[in-house]
Amino acid sequence: QVDASRQTTKISANVAGFLGTTRIALNDNLLKQCTLPEIRSVMAHEMGHYVLNHGVKLTLYFGIFFLVGFALTRSLFESAVRRWGDRWGVRGVADPAGLPLLALILSAFFFVLTPFSNTVTRATEREADTFGINTAREADGMAKVALKLGVYRKLDPGPLEEFIFFDHPSGRARIRMAMDWKAAHLPAGDVDPGGPATGTPTQP
Repeated sequence: QVDASRQTTKISANVAGFLGTTRIALNDNLLKQCTLPEIRSVMAHEMGHYVLNHGVKLTLYFGIFFLVGFALTRSLFESAVRRWGDRWGVRGVADPAGLPLLALILSAFFFVLTPFSNTVTRATEREADTFGINTAREADGMAKVALKLGVYRKLDPGPLEEFIFFDHPSGRARIRMAMDWKAAHLPAGDVDPGGPATGTPTQP
C-alpha cells in the first residue's frame, strides 16, 4: 500500500522494481474509494504487467527511442554546425555554446516522438487490461474503475486526441472492453461478481 492521500485524491496502482525487487503497489485512495470487485480488477491489471514482462519490454523500447534520439540529435547538430557554426560561434559538440542547440533538437525529437511512445505504452496497458479482465473476471469492476478515473482523465477523447496525448486506453474504450467481455462470457442470468445479476429473475 502507498500512502498517497496526503497529496492527492487520485486512485492509482503500479508495478515497480526489476528482477527480484518487483512489487505491485496500490495506493490508499484506491483501497478506500473502491469496492472489492474494483480492487480485484485493478490488481489483476497490474499482475498482467508483471506476467507479460511489460517492465522489461518498455525499458527495451524506450532504450531504442533514446538511442535513435541521441544519434539523430548528433547528426542534426553536426550538420547545423557545419552550415552555421561560424556565425553562431559554435565549434563542435563539445562546445558549451552548442548546448541550446542540442537541447532544442533533442526536445523537438521527443515532442514528435510523443504520439508514438504513448502508443507503445497504451498497447501494453491494453494487454494488461485483457489479462486483468480474463483473470479477475470483474467486468463491472473494471468499468466502474474506468468511470472513477474519468474524474481526472477524459473519458471519451477523439481518435486523434487519444493517439497524441493518451498513454492509457480511454475510459470509453475500457468500459466497452468490459461490457463486450461480459456479454461474451457471462450469459443472461449469470452473476458478475463485480455487479448485479443480469437478465430477468424467474419467479418460484
